Amino acid sequence: MENIISIKNLNYTYPEAKTQAIKDVSLDIKKNQWVSIVGKNGSGKSTLTKLVDGLIEADSGSIEIDGQALSEESIWDIRSKIGIIFQNPDHQFVGATVEDDVAFGLENQGMPKEQMVKEVDHALELVKMADFKNRDPQSLSGGQKQRVAIAGVLATRPQIIIMDESTSMLDPEGRQTVLDLVQDLRAKQDLTILSITHDISETELSQRIVVLNAGRIVEDSDPATIYNLGADLTHFGLEEPFSSELMSQLRGSLELPTGYLNEEELMDKLWKLRSKK
Repeated sequence: MENIISIKNLNYTYPEAKTQAIKDVSLDIKKNQWVSIVGKNGSGKSTLTKLVDGLIEADSGSIEIDGQALSEESIWDIRSKIGIIFQNPDHQFVGATVEDDVAFGLENQGMPKEQMVKEVDHALELVKMADFKNRDPQSLSGGQKQRVAIAGVLATRPQIIIMDESTSMLDPEGRQTVLDLVQDLRAKQDLTILSITHDISETELSQRIVVLNAGRIVEDSDPATIYNLGADLTHFGLEEPFSSELMSQLRGSLELPTGYLNEEELMDKLWKLRSKK
C-alpha cells in the first residue's frame, strides 16, 4: 500500500533549547496502518506529531501527507486530513451539548446546517453515543467523554487520527472500550492511526512500534520484535510486558519458547505443558 505519511531527514530544535528535539528522523507510514510512537518523556514523541500537523515548523527536512508536501500554502488542506484525540477530552469540549460539541469542527468548515446534522448523527452512531446527543458533556464518564471527542474528530472525516496519550486518564475498562472502538473504526473507515503512548499494552493493537530516544528513532519493528527487548524496554521509559516478564521467571523450570508470547498465548502454552504431565 502507498504511504500516507512520509517524513524525510526531519530536524527541529525548540527556541532557546541547547539540544535538538528531533534529529534526522525519517519515517514512512502506510495507509490504514496503526503505528505506535513510544519513548520516555522528552524523547520527541509529541514534537514529532506537532510537526506532522504543522503546529510547529521543522528546521530542515520534509513532510508529505497523502502525497502533498507540508508547506505554508498546503497547511490547511493537510490539517483537514488529520484529527487529533488529546489526553484530556475536557480540553476539546466547547459546546453546551454533545451534539453542539461534535458539530464544532464542521461549523468551522462552513458546512450547511442540514448536512451538518446528518454528519453529527452519523459520527455519534459510530461511537455509540447517539442517545447522549442532548446531554451536557461534563455529565459524562471519562470513557464517554473520550468517545464524544472521537466523534468530533470523525465528523470531519479525516484520513489520519493522532491519539496523543488519549487513554492515559481512563480506567482499564474505559481504556479498553476506547481502544476497541478505534480498532473497529480503523477497519471500517480505512483510517491510519498514529498513537503516542506510554502504555505498552496499548501497543499490542499496532502493526508497528516506533521507539524514540533523545529525538532519534532507535527501534522500528512489529510489536513481537519490540517486546523481545524484554527488560531493555525500561531504557526507553517502557515497562516490560507482563507475559514477557513472567516467561523470564518461568524459563528456568519450564520449557518455554524464546520468542514473545502475549498473555493469552502464554496461558495456552502453560495449559499444554500441564496437560503433558
